[in-house]
Amino acid sequence: MIVKPLTALHRARQIAADITLEAWVSRRKIERADVVVFSRNLEPSSGHILQTALTLGKPVIYNLDDNFFEFPSVYQSASYHRAPERLAQLEHYLKTADLVRVYAEPLREKVTQFNPRVVRVDGLVDWSLLPPSPPSRDPGVVRIVYATGRIFEDDLASLFMADLRQFLSAYQGRAEVFFWGYHPPELRGHPSVHFLEFVPQYDRFFRRFARVGFDVGLAPLRNDLFHRSKSNNKFREYAACRIAGVYSDVDVYSDCVQEGQTGVLVSEAPGAWFRALARLIEDGELRAKIQERAFRYAREHYSLEKTQAAWLDHIERVLTDARNSSATRQRSLTLRDNLFSFPPSSSSTLGGMGLPLESLLRTARRVVRWARSLKTQGIGGAVTKIRGCLNDARRLLQVKWNLLPPSHWRPWRRSAKAISTSNVSHR
Repeated sequence: MIVKPLTALHRARQIAADITLEAWVSRRKIERADVVVFSRNLEPSSGHILQTALTLGKPVIYNLDDNFFEFPSVYQSASYHRAPERLAQLEHYLKTADLVRVYAEPLREKVTQFNPRVVRVDGLVDWSLLPPSPPSRDPGVVRIVYATGRIFEDDLASLFMADLRQFLSAYQGRAEVFFWGYHPPELRGHPSVHFLEFVPQYDRFFRRFARVGFDVGLAPLRNDLFHRSKSNNKFREYAACRIAGVYSDVDVYSDCVQEGQTGVLVSEAPGAWFRALARLIEDGELRAKIQERAFRYAREHYSLEKTQAAWLDHIERVLTDARNSSATRQRSLTLRDNLFSFPPSSSSTLGGMGLPLESLLRTARRVVRWARSLKTQGIGGAVTKIRGCLNDARRLLQVKWNLLPPSHWRPWRRSAKAISTSNVSHR
């Protein structure tokens, strides 16, 4: 959501971006920045980063793509995300940000309770990851796909599972179903069902996904505030890959899907998923029309260039507001600020190794939390948590490699310097 456009702006020399994880942020990085960008951050132990930015008078942009206030209790991580201390920290981010970016109208309405400076934005498609020409398809067998990052348990799959089993029985030999990531136990061993392993690195996943040649995609979503606050990621993926999507009829999708033109919308009524799939199987002309029209819609509306332009506009906006503000942005330090703000750089490293002491302490705390999750959530929850952290660290190293070296920053004296710090994010 934020790494690609900020990296692209950096390489275009329109900003100087320093993208890092919470544990690797130093006071010096914040001092150098003109704007500080946060994405999904809500960990209280890292709250000193925000407080330091506020104390130094740095404009703050907060990027949010999930409604953590409505996090469903059915998910394993609900107790983590809905913990009172984390929701309080999230409120602090929202109230103090100079601009909040969200991806759905229900979430925009929620955030306005804390801050009127909120904008709804669109996600992007990285078209460079797609093949130069559409992949070949088997005209005799329709390939249906459902891809998700919820690999251990997927509550959303239950929305279509009964209809899908009926469909597989009625259309045996005419369709194949691929589960990418989640492997439902009730369909293991079915001759028409295939399972593909979860790919944690998104670019690698999407590059493979776009080359398989799927015909139909499933996009279930519950009609509640949490799920309605999400972005239309599935529509962008399916449309870009010329896949005729079947979508739950909630505003996440109904705002961008034209029924029968760029996708098929299904209600919560029993049999709705079966009827939608049967319709696309029986009517190949309709399926091809949806695939092509959805592709053209996505090509027009979702691009890295448009997202870059929006980010640049938002950065310039908060910088202009900061310069024009008559009131000082300097926040007075409270006792809590003194306890959690960064110490002077001369005393913030350990043993001359250049390792910030607070970073080491935060790492130790994360190890303790992971050990506790192993005890309370079992090996599945613990593996999910540590894998997400390792994946983000690997992704960050890749981003650092792609960014231009700091020696190239010197001629950009007129461009904004932005530091972005991100929490763990899953597909």
